[in-house]
Amino acid sequence: DLEGQRKWSEHQEMQLQFLYKQGFQPDSKILDVGCGPMRLGVALIPELNNGWYYGQDINSETLEFGEEVLRSKGISSDANYTLFASDKFCLEEVKQPIDIAFSNSLFSHLNLNSIMTCLINIKEVLVPGGYYYSTFFDVLPGQQWVEPIERNKWGHSFYTNPNKDPYHYSSSLLQSIAKQLGFKMKLINEFGHPTQTMASLKNTRKYWF
Repeated sequence: DLEGQRKWSEHQEMQLQFLYKQGFQPDSKILDVGCGPMRLGVALIPELNNGWYYGQDINSETLEFGEEVLRSKGISSDANYTLFASDKFCLEEVKQPIDIAFSNSLFSHLNLNSIMTCLINIKEVLVPGGYYYSTFFDVLPGQQWVEPIERNKWGHSFYTNPNKDPYHYSSSLLQSIAKQLGFKMKLINEFGHPTQTMASLKNTRKYWF
């Protein structure tokens, strides 16, 4: 419907402009983790010159639909991109060092073990000093982590949970996990998502090894 298309376009533009602010260039190597049906890919791939877009998703059928979306927008199968499915964040298809990794509404669907698996594998392909940007549902001061937390997105009320999808996390917990795995995490307030918080995770590794 028209309303759904408008929200799709708004989210797409929000993500694209955010990545440009974070240094995305036509020669960037970018990894979209939990990429879905090419909401971001359809906007990023045409911007690439010598760069490359890698899109990972758990669902191969979603990626097949994403290919259809790319074709419908006139993006050739020979364009600078690779799509692949993995349910364990296996990134063997990533053949180049990644400058920027990005996820929108991924951590909200993952338990903590899966977030750790995601971070461990991303660290192996991310350039030293590179960034992974990922949104999550934050537990704010005064909110109880052990209780469902009510959220409101575009006038629709829903709850996030400590023990089931959609999950919420305190930023201090994610910062602690990130530090253990070799990332320095901070929050970015200007992303613009209606309900989620953007985390910036810098790969603190200085050298490839």
